[in-house]
Amino acid sequence: MSLPSPSVVVVTGGGRGIGRAVALALGGQGHPVCVDDPGVGLDGRGPDPGPARAVAGEIRAAGGSAMASDVDARAPGTARALVADVEAWAGRSPTVLVHAAGTLRDGMVHKASDDDWDEVLGAHLSVAVQLTRAMAPAIRNGRDGRIVYLGSASGLVGSVGQAAYAVAKAGLFGLTRAVALEMAGRDVCVNYVAPFAYTRMTESIPPVTEQLRAYLAAAPGATAHDVAPLVAWLCSPAATGVTGQVLGARGAQVALWSQPRPIAQVDEPNGWDIRSLEEIARPVFDPHLTPLESEFDLFGGPPVAPTRRRRSP
Repeated sequence: MSLPSPSVVVVTGGGRGIGRAVALALGGQGHPVCVDDPGVGLDGRGPDPGPARAVAGEIRAAGGSAMASDVDARAPGTARALVADVEAWAGRSPTVLVHAAGTLRDGMVHKASDDDWDEVLGAHLSVAVQLTRAMAPAIRNGRDGRIVYLGSASGLVGSVGQAAYAVAKAGLFGLTRAVALEMAGRDVCVNYVAPFAYTRMTESIPPVTEQLRAYLAAAPGATAHDVAPLVAWLCSPAATGVTGQVLGARGAQVALWSQPRPIAQVDEPNGWDIRSLEEIARPVFDPHLTPLESEFDLFGGPPVAPTRRRRSP
């Protein structure tokens, strides 16, 4: 009996940073990889096909199979066209999606422009939604597939001055849970990874406080290649049964995150009003209120850097 062929993979944002590291890792494992990246700047402007072509070339030079694409898949038509192009190239449908694409335009919620919000939500969330929709029929019919959305701690705990980015990453968490539930009962795993790595996004953070200066000073200890093994594992048969989860990767550390669930509950048979909520419910809730912390409060210390780096995950 012959072994099944490695799955065909689409990696968005595959031209740089974590997306590049993941594309190289999966290509090195024998997966045919579509490296999709419009090659835009951090703010979403100035497209360039060069980064995707370069990474696809690296995979091929190492003996792997890869195609380059500079499609911006945030619209339904372009997402469907990208999936069709990948199928025509590989001879079969892509059933693994790693969504690492994204742009950044920092700004307070009331100061960021409409265009800033549209750009960030489109790059992070719309691309994920539309490619998931385009790939879902083949994944469901084959009863096999893997989806990994690269999220962020910002989308789970918040970050000052990054409202659009946080909203987009929070949306990916909701998408993870919904698609994981819809795909349950098949060998389809859908997960959310909150990575920390020293990339151009990290470098763009202005060191306006002592906390941020310390954060950025320690940041190079966690690289994009430290995130790739976790993502590659989630894309592998070894991760069967791991779905709907939030995992973190930071240097030599991986983590499983908790998810929102009720932690305190009070019943009032007579119904609630403002006074009863204050006198009865609040004393129960107060010890369990979640602290108002940003990702920098949670991860302000230096990452644990690997003492040696493996060549492949």
